[in-house]
Amino acid sequence: MDADETLSHSNPQTRTAKAPGTSIVFDTVGNGPDVIFLHAGIADRTMWKPQVELLQHRYRCTTPDARGFGDTPIGSEPFSRRDDLVAVMEAINAKQATVIGCSIGAGFALDFALEHPHLVDKLILVGVTPNGFEGEDDGLLLEMWPRIDDAIAAGEYEKAGRLEARLWVDGPRRPEGSAPSWLRDQVVEWSLPINQVKDWGDSRQLEPPAMARLGHVTVPTLVIVGTEDANVVIEGSRATAAGIPGARLEELEGTAHLPNLEVPDAFNRALVVFLG
Repeated sequence: MDADETLSHSNPQTRTAKAPGTSIVFDTVGNGPDVIFLHAGIADRTMWKPQVELLQHRYRCTTPDARGFGDTPIGSEPFSRRDDLVAVMEAINAKQATVIGCSIGAGFALDFALEHPHLVDKLILVGVTPNGFEGEDDGLLLEMWPRIDDAIAAGEYEKAGRLEARLWVDGPRRPEGSAPSWLRDQVVEWSLPINQVKDWGDSRQLEPPAMARLGHVTVPTLVIVGTEDANVVIEGSRATAAGIPGARLEELEGTAHLPNLEVPDAFNRALVVFLG
């Protein structure tokens, strides 16, 4: 589906939520219990279109752009990403929501569930490495990080996007070009906006970090990870599922860091079963 194509059930509304120093841009569509999607650090809010298209018939689906990504400016004030999500929920008058996050969005979702457990109904964490988790990085990851940083510093955003696609979309376990070309190109497109250049801003971190508090998560939790993802992500996801009481772990084959886009059928099946 093209970026400008409307979703099949109804037209999404693009709205904003006021937060310190910025306005959080988000789309919302559908009616029913709330589901909020938090995107990966190599994407923006549009990464969830296949899942929104699936769920909007039964749920109200909301997809915000995190600060520094997509259409949301980073702002110049100190902030909390958990508070940003509270602002989005207040803007749509949501009392509670299922929160789905991928990659760094999964880390934000986990932190949010720990700080605001009364606002979370269910939790779905895709490719999560909790803050405080200490795992072993893959050789390719250690090789690529400085190259990505150098490309960003030089203003070579397309090159940085190609390197990100090699690392995260193909994954360190597969040869370059293993992932579909359209998905690799999409990650490059997401990397081109100037405001999506790893400007994380002055964000207040959760203390103590989530890894030390997994046992405090009280909501039903599903953890999903691709078997072609980086070692540290697979290990982090397994540790998260083991640490959260009653959590379910789904390891999806044939995909790396963006399983919702590379293997959407398998991802959506796991999603629908968990949501009931």
